[in-house]
Amino acid sequence: MRAPAPKTLGMPADEHAPRPRMAWVTALSILMLFPSGPSAAQEVPEPQPRVVVAVIDSAPNPYHEFLHQGGSLYGATAPSSVTPDVLDEFGIDESHIIEVTRTGSFAADFAQDKAKFDAIEAGEPYWFEGTNLIGISFNGDGARLRPDVGSSSHGMGTTSAVLAANPEAIVVLVQSPGAPLGVPGYATRPPGEQWAFGHPAVDLISTSYGPPGSPPLGYHLNDAYKGVVQNGKIHVGAADNSPALSPVDATSGPWFTVGVAGYGEGSSEGRQNQSGSLPDFLGDFTQTLPYCLRCEEGKSTVSGTSFATPRTAGTLSKIILEARRTAGHLRGIVTEGVSQPVMVRGEGLDLTNWEIRRALEEAAFYPTIEDYNQAPPDTPILDPAPWAQAGWGAVTPDPAKRVIPEALAHLGIGGPPTRTKPAEACAFMTANIQARHVWWDQVARFSQSSGQTSDPFEYC
Repeated sequence: MRAPAPKTLGMPADEHAPRPRMAWVTALSILMLFPSGPSAAQEVPEPQPRVVVAVIDSAPNPYHEFLHQGGSLYGATAPSSVTPDVLDEFGIDESHIIEVTRTGSFAADFAQDKAKFDAIEAGEPYWFEGTNLIGISFNGDGARLRPDVGSSSHGMGTTSAVLAANPEAIVVLVQSPGAPLGVPGYATRPPGEQWAFGHPAVDLISTSYGPPGSPPLGYHLNDAYKGVVQNGKIHVGAADNSPALSPVDATSGPWFTVGVAGYGEGSSEGRQNQSGSLPDFLGDFTQTLPYCLRCEEGKSTVSGTSFATPRTAGTLSKIILEARRTAGHLRGIVTEGVSQPVMVRGEGLDLTNWEIRRALEEAAFYPTIEDYNQAPPDTPILDPAPWAQAGWGAVTPDPAKRVIPEALAHLGIGGPPTRTKPAEACAFMTANIQARHVWWDQVARFSQSSGQTSDPFEYC
């Protein structure tokens, strides 16, 4: 089974609506960054194109070197995506900014900072200063965003997988309590999902949980259909860590979700058979990531669609960010004055979430049998019909695989595309989506798309 969602204690807080943008937040943020007032040498940062990925999972570890300047990810470059403009979008004022102490001793540093974590309120976003990480918790107990309690490092792993793919992404870790009794398998209560799929500043949502074995037992993500179809976001969901059918999986199966299974990137280059069948894409199944809570350095080798999925979301976020830079697009998804939400707008570009997904479908690549390094239990992806094993193909930020520039080319950015899928792949994946439409719109009465007839999906 895919790595489970964190099991957290306590009852959920009441659902919180997104906090309104307020001009004074920007002003206060500027004063905070420049307490003596900005000088000629300290100009107020101008708004810049940005991309926001919400990861719904357990608490992060904001002390880890991986997230900070001087660490293994950023080196001498300071993470700088969270600007005063971004703080304004999330309604984060000075009281919601946490600067952690980092001397190398987690125990001593957290003791110094404990009062800051004790003051965290449920349903309110906090920025960890000096990082590209924002956190929000819907826990009803004292474990909100705290790395000193609980045993799951899962949220730190999924957060790091996004950032490893795109260090410039802003990650919002949404800590959401475990599902109530009666819900099968691994799931979360509604508030965290509803916040992520509803907040106007969030562009992508990555989820790495769901009932083991993908049983079609009535579970679904809250507001995923609304978030994608009505709000214009992209949801990337983990297929099961078994050969279970991805199309009926609650997390990866809906036609409006990008479902991700696994392959051995940089190792076997083969299909990870312990991951869902008939997915949209494959992502790196085994990665070396920060995977600890009460530490300030160190990495572990972790495996599962839990990490293939946020890596795919991070790669998608890089495509969106580069497109927004080309277009001069500031802030998030455009929803006003348009017939359907627009992910990227400007300089002759008008791109929806569906068009970006379509570009990724053409840009993903098929590992070949010649690439296979004979590393069981992975198996080679067979050349005659790789789509039967890999869907649209593998997604990676690795420049050598050219997934990002190819996707941009298909969006009209850069040179002409050099990679397209054969007609047989199109026919196979179209049948896949049509079958998912039947299941989620007509058969699965519990689905949020049940009874819906509109189809914004961008077909090949």
